[in-house]
Amino acid sequence: MKEILEYQKLDFDLRKLEKQINGSNEKNVMNQMINYVKTAQNKSLELEKSAKKLTEDYEMLKNEYDKNFKLIKELTSKKAEDLSEKQMEETFNRINLVSSNLYMIERNLNINVNNIKSILKEFENTKNQVIVARTKHKESKAKYDELVSTITPKIDQIKAEMRALESKIKPELLTRYKEKKHDNIFPVFVGLKDGNCGGCMMAQPKGRLDKLKQDGYIICEQCGRVIFNK
Repeated sequence: MKEILEYQKLDFDLRKLEKQINGSNEKNVMNQMINYVKTAQNKSLELEKSAKKLTEDYEMLKNEYDKNFKLIKELTSKKAEDLSEKQMEETFNRINLVSSNLYMIERNLNINVNNIKSILKEFENTKNQVIVARTKHKESKAKYDELVSTITPKIDQIKAEMRALESKIKPELLTRYKEKKHDNIFPVFVGLKDGNCGGCMMAQPKGRLDKLKQDGYIICEQCGRVIFNK
């Protein structure tokens, strides 16, 4: 039992060191910046699609504007003395209609141009934010790599000590330990505390306490931990 408890203590120290790396602020910042850049890249693609659509709309409106502008020039170039009264009225009505169309097209062109400017500004802001995010990621990665290089030798040493201990532990106990740990039960081995499980504090029946004295350990029916007698 001494060896498995020593093994568990080393495992506990190992978990603390691994948590120190995986839960470090540097790693969190790195992940945040990676996610931010991915989101920004997707946003840039959407902005690019929107800009392309607005550009196509602009060209279409510009063509329509040019057609109507050409038409109104033709209509206004007609001499009054060459037209009948009816033709004059028809021409006047067409000039009004085309002028109205030109006004609406010009209005839509201005809206379109403003939308394009807005997208370009948003794209520029997104690009600048990505540059900042990449800089933060680079800085955090440098700090993270330094942290890893400091802690990794300690982790390797603990793993080596655990491997050395495995040969001294009863195979049954080691197998049970690894199975429980795989099921996210940790610590696996806990001491008996005033007749209770040292993990979940569930009271153990007298019969099971007798079994504990006989076998050296029992399994808690509540949390699944291995209870040993201190």
